[in-house]
Amino acid sequence: MSDNRILTPFEWCLIGGTVVSTILCAIFLDGVSNAVSDFSWWFTSIAAVLNICCCCFSARGSRWTFLFGFIYNCMYTVYCFQTSHYGNAAVYGLIFLPLQVFGWLQWRKLGSRTEGEDVVDAKRLSWKWRAIVTVASAAVMAALAFLLKSIGGQDSLVDSMSTVLCVIAQLMLTFAFMEQWFIWIAVNVLTIAMWALSAWTGYRTEGVVNLSDLNLVICYIFVLVNSINGLLVWLRLSRKD
Repeated sequence: MSDNRILTPFEWCLIGGTVVSTILCAIFLDGVSNAVSDFSWWFTSIAAVLNICCCCFSARGSRWTFLFGFIYNCMYTVYCFQTSHYGNAAVYGLIFLPLQVFGWLQWRKLGSRTEGEDVVDAKRLSWKWRAIVTVASAAVMAALAFLLKSIGGQDSLVDSMSTVLCVIAQLMLTFAFMEQWFIWIAVNVLTIAMWALSAWTGYRTEGVVNLSDLNLVICYIFVLVNSINGLLVWLRLSRKD
């Protein structure tokens, strides 16, 4: 890539859109004073911005993604545990956090195709490995869904699917494989569904929209858009010369 800007105007729009959307939802659904006094709203709002920054740098193939990712994973782990989404809490806290450090070091070792650019040299999986990953992922999803349901986890099926796909995608990100973006797109759709379902469940039982859950829905909608952009960028990055 020849563009040395930190972020493109499109990526700044994604970050700005995340900030503006969370604020507008708070204003129209709960009022400014209630949102400002709600620590959980501030917590998830900051996490949402960190996540979209992480994803924008990831789409560009920049290792700065791991710095934002480390902070976001800490915050997301805490919130998932508080809301009984144990599968996501475990994978983000026990797997993703150490992978952020490992990913930073791994991308430094992989290096860049062009001298002077902080962009990783991306790769592609063979069709054999794509098939292996697909079959193995389905088997683990089924087992994890059963386990989460047995310990009283919320939204166990969606939680298990997003958890397993997140692990596979994060590993592919760490080793700079292009196929990660197909999985991230699926993960983001599932994550939107998971937090939307959580927000709807809270609304049915309490009659009030949970702004923290809604913040994550908004965040992952923008992340989904970024994932599509990331796929297009990495298709170019991983193209063989």
